[in-house]
Formats: sequence, structure tokens, C-alpha cells
Amino acid sequence: MKIVADKPKMLTDTPLHYCPGCAHGIVHKLVAEVLEELGKVDGAIGVVPVGCSVIWL
Repeated sequence: MKIVADKPKMLTDTPLHYCPGCAHGIVHKLVAEVLEELGKVDGAIGVVPVGCSVIWL
């Protein structure tokens, strides 16, 4: 079977605590995919927004 889509290599398996229905995880995945496609992973800096992403459950 041919793999059509895969998780971007630069994303880790660290659990994130986004609010239910929040689209931040989708946006992070899309940004990671674009950075990998453009070959800009080494020069990228990630910043976590204040809000649901900083809640520790």
C-alpha cells in the first residue's frame, strides 16, 4: 500500500493541551508540512501562543 500522507518529521509525540474543537493542532501540522516541503526546518523557530496550549492538565 502506498503512503499518501504521513506525520511531519519535525513534529514530536509530546501531548498538547488544546481546547476541544481548537484548530491549533491542525495549523501546527500544516506549518510543519510546508516547512519540510520548502526545506526550511533547520531555520525554523516555533513559538507557542498563550491560551489553551499552556494549560497543564
